[in-house]
Amino acid sequence: MPPAPAAPSPAATTAKAAASAACGQWLRLQQAGEGRLYGLDGAQTTLRILVYRGGRLASLGHNHVIAAEQHAVGQIYLPKDGLANAGAELGFRLDQLVLDAPAWRTAMGGDFAKILSEADIAGTRANMLKALDAAQFPVVTAVTRTVEGGWPRPVLKLDITLHGQTRTLDLPVESSRPEGDQPLRARGRLVLRQTDFGIQPFTVLGGLLAIQDPLVVELDLTARPAASCQPMPSA
Repeated sequence: MPPAPAAPSPAATTAKAAASAACGQWLRLQQAGEGRLYGLDGAQTTLRILVYRGGRLASLGHNHVIAAEQHAVGQIYLPKDGLANAGAELGFRLDQLVLDAPAWRTAMGGDFAKILSEADIAGTRANMLKALDAAQFPVVTAVTRTVEGGWPRPVLKLDITLHGQTRTLDLPVESSRPEGDQPLRARGRLVLRQTDFGIQPFTVLGGLLAIQDPLVVELDLTARPAASCQPMPSA
């Protein structure tokens, strides 16, 4: 009989509970006239993860562009005044990630410019899902702990849950408060290390060819005024 899946860490359980409860509170505040809720527009949002090759034989490998935007869900709450009580949540499933679309690689240029074959992409996808234990931990979430600073460059302190573990990272963003029914737009970038989440970066040939530990996450989102909450992804 196979071993039972490991229970999620207390931090991961807490983060998931916060993600499911947060929007309900924001919606009640909107109904009371205290602020505005915005739902993520997946079709107008770019969420890219940049993965870099490493090891002594790095020249034999490839950098990768991974995207979640078409399947990411979430919401942002802005109070009427200031940002002290603002919040955001976002989530996506690892098995819905899209890898190395030719248009993305061409646009990136440089060490990303080479177009990969369908076989290369399929192999990379299988290795990625295995390294991330995606069958056991299929969902990634990010939930604000606090929002600091102010317009147009606030800083989101995020509880990010990946691989069943939660770590707190800062996400500086560039954004302006929307007026009326205008959409909210924000851009930001953060770096996370796989080993901080208990993930061993993929290697072959005894580490001569590897994936570097840091992953660069680039976010360019659009969110629109909303009257309901988008359900967060679940396992």
